[in-house]
Amino acid sequence: MPFAELEERRVYYEVHGEGDPVLLVAGLGADHQAWELQATAFRERHRVIVFDNPGVGRTEGPPGPYTTELFADTAAGLLRSLGIEAAHVVGASMGGTIAQQIALRHATLVRSLSLHCTWGRADGHLTAIMRSWQRYAREVPLIDLCRQCWLWVFTVWWFNDRPDEVAKLEQDVLEAEWPQTPAAFCDQAEACIGHDVLDRLGEVEAPTLLTVGDRDMLTPAHHTYAIKDRMPQARVRVWQQMAHAPFWEIADEFNRVQLEFMKEH
Repeated sequence: MPFAELEERRVYYEVHGEGDPVLLVAGLGADHQAWELQATAFRERHRVIVFDNPGVGRTEGPPGPYTTELFADTAAGLLRSLGIEAAHVVGASMGGTIAQQIALRHATLVRSLSLHCTWGRADGHLTAIMRSWQRYAREVPLIDLCRQCWLWVFTVWWFNDRPDEVAKLEQDVLEAEWPQTPAAFCDQAEACIGHDVLDRLGEVEAPTLLTVGDRDMLTPAHHTYAIKDRMPQARVRVWQQMAHAPFWEIADEFNRVQLEFMKEH
């Protein structure tokens, strides 16, 4: 099992394939396996790096509270430990906030930037959702927390038309060898709430792709367009009839769009 020893943290990571490097940054409560459908698809053209953020999976280190700055510094340290000078940086949800911080704090490491279903500043609505999840995390088993979160993440069609996938997700949570603790989930959620770089995003020079689902209840499109207002050069794509997890629900289309964007840069 590969680990990178980074100052106070021992970071678990995996590398798949060869070619131009791509760093995939996962969201709240998710470990490197959240990108399984992308790692499989991208590895034919790219060197794909996936990893566990602090507070989830097998990455070790001091407890939280966490910040997106800390997460970004961890990701940047991983890239440097692997001898990577610049990578396509792809983040979804909380992973998108981390990717923003990588682009701001470690600009030379970012060849292109892809921000999916994310935000530049947590507003009152998103903060209220995160606070409710934190309370839930402290009071119920992990599987029940996940079931609650999934209601905000997936479309009604996914629940109704793909019950086998719902069951598979539940089984993965129940059988997880390295389940996230309530405290770690709450600490990661605090980083989501505290993230605020919206007015600095004009400093980002890397070519940027922004995407959001038109049915995303967790991070509605106004977050994406607020980022676009600060980054007029960024490209925006709105996924039709899609919620917060296009990389999961419409993986083939998501992968095609992401691969095409990286090929351009």
